[in-house]
Amino acid sequence: MDIFSFVTKFFTLWIFLAYVTYLYWDLYYVDVVTAYLHGSFDKKIYITIPDGIEHSESSHYSKLKRALYRLKQAKRQWKKHLHEVLIKFGFTYIFADNCLYIKHHEGKIILLILVYIDNMTIAGPNRYHIISFKLFLNEGFKITDLDELKYMLGVLVIKDCSKHLIYLN
Repeated sequence: MDIFSFVTKFFTLWIFLAYVTYLYWDLYYVDVVTAYLHGSFDKKIYITIPDGIEHSESSHYSKLKRALYRLKQAKRQWKKHLHEVLIKFGFTYIFADNCLYIKHHEGKIILLILVYIDNMTIAGPNRYHIISFKLFLNEGFKITDLDELKYMLGVLVIKDCSKHLIYLN
């Protein structure tokens, strides 16, 4: 079965949060603005011109240059494009859940990215790597930097570093 957008498994989410909490890592959250509009098509796609839009009588169809929301291919193209961007930055993805990306440096994990549709939870042992990743991401996309993780998928996240605990409400 083809998965057309980034939808992480809840088990991956739990392990991700537990791992990050155990290691006292920083957690940040970003949203990619109009994510689906970033994908380009592998094939030509035409749409019927909607009523009310001026067009010549000879042409009732228009070729799409970019993906549109609600288009099945838009999800797949966004996923493909983001995957290519993350790989370019040096990430590898986990085969068990292709929404989790890991970046290594000198044999150590320096960044974890958990992608859910157009939102990314970013975790790392220091802010330098996190900030450099957010700057890289902002070069190719307009992002909303939501700073430290407080909400994820509509769930309130409270991190208690002193006790190595994370609360989900």
